[in-house]
Amino acid sequence: MPPQITIRAMRESDVPATTALRNMPRVRWGTLARPYESVAYWYTQNAGRAAPNRFLVACAGDEVVGQISVHPIKYVRRAHCANIGICVHDDWQGRGIGTALFEALIDLADNWLGLRRLELTVYTDNARALALYRKFGFEVETTFRAETFRDGSMVDSYQMGRLHAEVPLDTAPYPAPPPRLPSVSFSLRAAEPEDVDALAEMMAQPLARHGTIALPHCTPDDFRAGMAVAPGGQAIAAVSDGKLVGLCKLAPGVGRRSHTGYVDLLAVHDAYHGHGIGKALFEAMLDVADNWLNLSRLSLHVFADNAPAIALYTRYGFVPEGRTRRDVFRAGAFADSAPMARLRPLR
Repeated sequence: MPPQITIRAMRESDVPATTALRNMPRVRWGTLARPYESVAYWYTQNAGRAAPNRFLVACAGDEVVGQISVHPIKYVRRAHCANIGICVHDDWQGRGIGTALFEALIDLADNWLGLRRLELTVYTDNARALALYRKFGFEVETTFRAETFRDGSMVDSYQMGRLHAEVPLDTAPYPAPPPRLPSVSFSLRAAEPEDVDALAEMMAQPLARHGTIALPHCTPDDFRAGMAVAPGGQAIAAVSDGKLVGLCKLAPGVGRRSHTGYVDLLAVHDAYHGHGIGKALFEAMLDVADNWLNLSRLSLHVFADNAPAIALYTRYGFVPEGRTRRDVFRAGAFADSAPMARLRPLR
């Protein structure tokens, strides 16, 4: 008779067992894990097991045979959302472990954490995982093309989402920009830490805020961490009369996504719209990505109702890859976003 399966909270002492899970060939095939990941590495990664993240394990007797985790999004306006990760021991796949883990996690998310949107990514050819996720109400929302390097080639993945209860859609119109300035001269340079005061003022503008995930009534200190650029990333500022009036930031992919980059901000001060600042910033960032970083995939998220931004990105070869439902809290309801990406061959 097979041992009874129990689900419990993950403990620090489980890290060697869960590391062994991630190093199994079939588990690694379905995740972002690399070969030969160390226990020391996963002790570092699992330092994030504290709230609000939650990690559960499935045990057959004393053996850990699966793990699942839920990671609430750190941004306040996406606090209703969380990412999910799961892995099941190679020898225990197809034996109900994934179902048991998901049942426990869905109960936790719906009835205790108050989450309204759960999301995950899965490779498009992982039929067994897709069947499991659909059983719990997840729907394919986006196809991320050539997102991950696996077994020597690029593979596509799906983003799947699940909404819990009624999540109203925001249909409020975008704020109107102020009257256009008669003429504006500007230049581009690297963003610097001392730009943070001007960045806070720019992101306090109604139109800039409506198109991003910024909050009202923020201080410069609230944006100081956001000015930091990860190694391999880039932040380009548009400056007029010595003041930052636009910003574009690129975040680099890591590990098996090191061929990718993510444009995590393109914003222009409301008073400086209509003078080509956003276009100049975006072109400069594309030059860095194409001619200096040699990235083959660039992606971004834009609100699905932001027609001017979508038109700009389309002009430079970005195409919609799906629609993320109720992605961001905005104007008292929830807005959908449109993931977009541009692919090009590596040189």
